Parts: sequence; C-alpha cells; structure tokens
Amino acid sequence: MSLVLFLFQLYIIITIFYLLLDNREPTETFAWIFIFILMPGLGVLIYYIVGHAGRKRYDFDKKLPQSIAKNLVSLFKPLNDLQEEIIGSVRNRQQSYKDDLMTLLYRNSKSIITLNNEVRFFHDGRSKFDALMADIESARQFIHLEYFIWYSDKDPLARKIKELLIKKAREGVEIRILYDYSGCLFTMTKAYRAQLRKAGIKVYPFFNYLAPFKWHTINYRNHRKIAVIDGKIGYTGGMNVGQEYIDGGKRFKSWRDTHLRLTGGAVYSLQAIFAIDWYNTANDEVCFDTKYYPDIEIEAEQKGFLPVQVPTSGYDTLWPGLLHMYFTMITMAQTSITIVSPYFVPEASLLTALKTAAMRGLKVTVMMTGVPDNPLPYCAAFSYFDELLRAGVRIFQYQKGFMHAKIISIDGKICSVGTTNFDIRSLKLNYEVNAIFYNDTTTQSIDAQILRDLESCREVTLADLKDISLPAKMRNSLARLFANIL
Repeated sequence: MSLVLFLFQLYIIITIFYLLLDNREPTETFAWIFIFILMPGLGVLIYYIVGHAGRKRYDFDKKLPQSIAKNLVSLFKPLNDLQEEIIGSVRNRQQSYKDDLMTLLYRNSKSIITLNNEVRFFHDGRSKFDALMADIESARQFIHLEYFIWYSDKDPLARKIKELLIKKAREGVEIRILYDYSGCLFTMTKAYRAQLRKAGIKVYPFFNYLAPFKWHTINYRNHRKIAVIDGKIGYTGGMNVGQEYIDGGKRFKSWRDTHLRLTGGAVYSLQAIFAIDWYNTANDEVCFDTKYYPDIEIEAEQKGFLPVQVPTSGYDTLWPGLLHMYFTMITMAQTSITIVSPYFVPEASLLTALKTAAMRGLKVTVMMTGVPDNPLPYCAAFSYFDELLRAGVRIFQYQKGFMHAKIISIDGKICSVGTTNFDIRSLKLNYEVNAIFYNDTTTQSIDAQILRDLESCREVTLADLKDISLPAKMRNSLARLFANIL
C-alpha cells in the first residue's frame, strides 16, 4: 500500500511539474491538477490529447510557417517592400486609427496589406457555390481547395462539385484538395476520395492525427475554408462543401452564412496560406513556384484602393493572431461593435473588452444562432449573458434558421469576415483565416446585411435569464467548464 501511495505521489509531482512549465492561468492550472488527481493516468492522456500547450512546445525555429515559406520571400518582396508606404497611404487618405491594426497584424502573423482588391460577399450558399463552380469551370491552370467539412456522393452539392473537378482534371487542370481529418471523419467517404484520386486529383487529410506520433494534434483542427483558382480568384468565409450550406439540409429550415470572393493582391495571401498548409501536410514545395502567384509585380503597383489583410492563426503560429485582431478591434472601436458568430464562448480578455466597451457608452451588439447545432457551446453561451447584459451589451439570437456567419464590424469603418467563430476553440486552437477590410463602403454593406438579419432575431434580456431553471443554469455552467475544447 505504501508503494502505491509513493507511486501516486511521484505521478502527481511529475505531472504538476510539466503542467507548471506551461505557465497557464492559475484557474486552468488548478483545474488540470484536479483532473490528474481524480483520474490518475487517464487524466494525462486527456491532457496530452486536448490540453497540452502545443504552441509553446512547437519548434518554431524549424517549423514556423514563416520559415517554411522562405521560398515565398522573393516572390512577395515587391509587396513586402511597400508595407510601410501602404499603411501610410491609408492613414493619409482616411485619417483614421486603422494603421494601428494593420501594423499589429503584419507583425503578429506576417499578414501583408494590399490595396488593389475587389470583393463580392455572399450571404447565402446558393449564390456562393454558383459563383465558385463558375470560376472552377473557367480554370485553366490550377484549383486549390481547403475545407473543414466536405460531404460525399449522397450529398447533391458534393457530388456536383466532384463531377466538375474530375472534368477539369481531365482537361489538364492541376487540382489539390486539403480536408480536415476530424471535420470529414463522418462525411467524406473513402470511395469519394478514391474517385477524385483516380482522376489525378491530389487529396490529403490535413494533420492526420491518427498517424504515428501525431495524436497530440487531435485538438488542433484546420477550420479554414479556402479556394484559389489560377492564382487570380480567392474565396474564404464560413461555408463548407455540403447541401446544408445552401438549404439547411435535414436539420435546419434554412442556413444563413457569409462567404466572400476576392480578386487582387489579397489572393496571393490566400494562396500562400494554402501553400504552407499543403507543405505541412504533403511535404511538397511545388505550391511555392512562381506560376501560382501570377503578375504579383503588377499587383504591387496598387492601382486600386480596397485595403485588405488576410491574417491567420493556428497551432504553428507564434502568436494567436486572430485573438489579437478581435481584441484590438474591440478596444479601438469608438462608436459601435457588432459581432456575429454561431457560437459565443468568449476568451477572458475579449469578455472584459466587450463589457468595458459597453460601459464606455459604445453600441455593442452580439448576434449568435438561436437554433443550435451543437448543444455544448450553445448552453455555455448563456453563462456569459448576465454580466454582459448588465454592462450594456445587447444580445440577439437568430431564429429563422442556423446562423453560421463569422463577422466583426466596428464604427462602420472596419470589418472582418472569415472562418473564425467567437469562441476559445477558434481563437486559440484551430487553424483559421479571416479577411479584414479597411473600407467604409465595404463595412457599411456588411452592416446593412446585419441589420436585415436582426429582423429575424429575438433579443435576450435579463428577464429571460431569470426564467431559466436552476438545473438549466447548472447545465450551462458545466458546459462553460469545457470552454477550452468546445
């Protein structure tokens, strides 16, 4: 018995030693210590899979995307050399605080700013996929696709896209597909992938955590949605490949989302992000070749004026760039902040920033789905509502169908649309990508859509919270405990 006690004490000392080296928040550290004591052995396995601080243990000297992308340095030199000039031109032309945010994102995620861009927003799946398939049909050199969820032949949209891609592959167009292993575990079949590969299409699962020595990456999912056609057209936003993103599928009456189509210099950023993800997955540097970045010197002339950045974050980035983006946008706002996200599980600094902004007198609006697809983050959100409402934040739940858009807009001047949910998983764990627009007209078009969406929302009030039963409150609080992995 004394030997068992000695071994248990040794186990606790060793696990706590390694846990302390992570330098986590004290409450999080004590929570993991509690799990280690309550579940000896099993607690370590859980920590290894979903709890360890992967970013701190990552070998940035050898594997940081910026280092992997050394081959891209010469290609991007014309744009990199103009960054200070571009930031200055935005400052001089618009006399605003936008240059602070541009500087931050250039430093924390090497996100270049380009001016010569055009954007088209899609607020429904049908128009987005009609445009994407038309662009795929017109492709002449290459098609690069990266999605979190991708369905198979039983899904009408996935089947239609597969047939179109096979047709383009037979025409000699290079096609590469990255899909997330977790996101597609129960959606993309082996037979579907086999048909694509038989046509000469390269298809890989990003960070296959079932491969040897990769189990520790199971909690770091590639949530990005990227499409690049011939290096001249790029897409990103909230929509994956499936019929439900058009009509709601079998689960929802409708599906509300936001995606975007870019042309101009910002497309090179999307292509570079895909190239690095492709390298990390397939160990293939081919996407660093000049053919995938056509006319980049011409784009560097910056003939237009739609300032765009494409920041990212993930397991292999030194800083949580998109968390920094959200925090800075909230704290720099002067009149209004609007956040749209299917899930609302705010990181601690963002929660404080939102409450502070509301108490400063800003108009702070949060819109989330009122028709959940995942009960855990939906329930966890309610545990934050009381303090936010008392601070003056207005909270709305979309009732018409499932709300899946990911948007932040401030002051009618700056907006960001992308793949990042307003939750801890997206901001600290997932691979994500957003496009941020420093333009009044663009931002106001997004704000106009949000106003239309508010007509289909129900506002949450303090009176609503008082009607929640004690068991439901306990359920919501328990769900909040899992905030770091929701």
